[in-house]
Amino acid sequence: MEARVTAALTDWRSALDDLFGELTSLHSHDNPSLTVEDRCLLLALAVRQSAPMPDIARSADGLLRVIGHTPANRSGDATSSPMPLALAGRGMRRRIHDVGASVDTQDTVIFDRPAYGRAVLEYVWDNYDTMREPLLTWLLQTAESTDLEDRAVGALAELTVRHGTMDYLDTLGEIASSDSPKVLGTVMDSAVRSEHIGRLAWEALYRWAEKDAYAKAVITLCQRILEDTSATTVMAKRAMVRLRRVAHTTGDPATRNRVLEAFTKIARDAAGATRLSDEVRHWQQGKVTARSGSLAFLALMAADEDDAPRLLTAPPQDIDVPRAVHDLLSDAETATEIIPRLTTWIRACAADPTAYTQLRERLLPALRGHNMFEAGMNLMQELRGITTTDGVSVADDFYRHLVDPRLQAVFPLKGDAA
Repeated sequence: MEARVTAALTDWRSALDDLFGELTSLHSHDNPSLTVEDRCLLLALAVRQSAPMPDIARSADGLLRVIGHTPANRSGDATSSPMPLALAGRGMRRRIHDVGASVDTQDTVIFDRPAYGRAVLEYVWDNYDTMREPLLTWLLQTAESTDLEDRAVGALAELTVRHGTMDYLDTLGEIASSDSPKVLGTVMDSAVRSEHIGRLAWEALYRWAEKDAYAKAVITLCQRILEDTSATTVMAKRAMVRLRRVAHTTGDPATRNRVLEAFTKIARDAAGATRLSDEVRHWQQGKVTARSGSLAFLALMAADEDDAPRLLTAPPQDIDVPRAVHDLLSDAETATEIIPRLTTWIRACAADPTAYTQLRERLLPALRGHNMFEAGMNLMQELRGITTTDGVSVADDFYRHLVDPRLQAVFPLKGDAA
């Protein structure tokens, strides 16, 4: 790619020097230098290539707004107001012809010159330092999807691979993290796979992982890599490290939930489930933080196999499921996360007397012990409305097994008519 861009710049540098020559406010056949408006139009064509004329016009206007440009008014005459001024100039079709494109009978702009387009974008990047941040902002705004096939996203990815210093990556991150995290994830996906800036991109992601403002982009990228069957083992390991770092450092419940959502999707795949099982195992061995290990366990709880919870039917070796359930229930923060999943487990087994009894007997030890009373009562309240095939209330069944008969009058189950 870099060789192609360099060759394109060499081929068109002289012509581009003329187009981006001395400042001019009016188009002139005697002066090839473009007005600011036409330079923005050329940049829009360079990125979008062939597209409906209104789309090209909107893209060019968007760049003008980003750079804060408004056409200079001629004071003291009738053309000083916007409409007469616009009508006094060239129309869009004429301007498109003047920058080297054409328009067909369906009002579609024909500009099938991708190599020239890359050269135009690189020329502006190389020659106008103050335009770099506005260009990044405009490309993010003009993107119509988050896919690399999108012209604007592809242009961003090419710029990133070619110019991706740490300062560049931080600038891109600052601009894109809040409003365009998915586009940023796509661009960084391209960057981490690059031999040129791959290691630098991973370093940036590691630093971003501890900042909630960047977390959505980091999570998006790492999830994509972990779901990619073509990703190398090294890449998958690096992605897990950064997801773990997000989970470990965030104090934002929304960010923690995003990590859980990513883990849950990853757990559907056998390779992803294996990585999450390793995370749980290392948590129980004290090798990684509980904040990431607990999320990995919660994600595995949602993974099914033959319509049954995989952790119940085929638990991974060296994972102590009752211990993990106990640890999550004994913490007020994680108790609210695991109770809905335990409820789903129990509801799935309620129609099978044997499966229900086995599950209940596995869960009862985890529900006993220090600091477990409140969590147990909350779980039983969630179980209200679930009955076994014998018509027995699951909530009442757990209550009778967990609460000493001598205390049942003191701590009745809410909603219990007794």
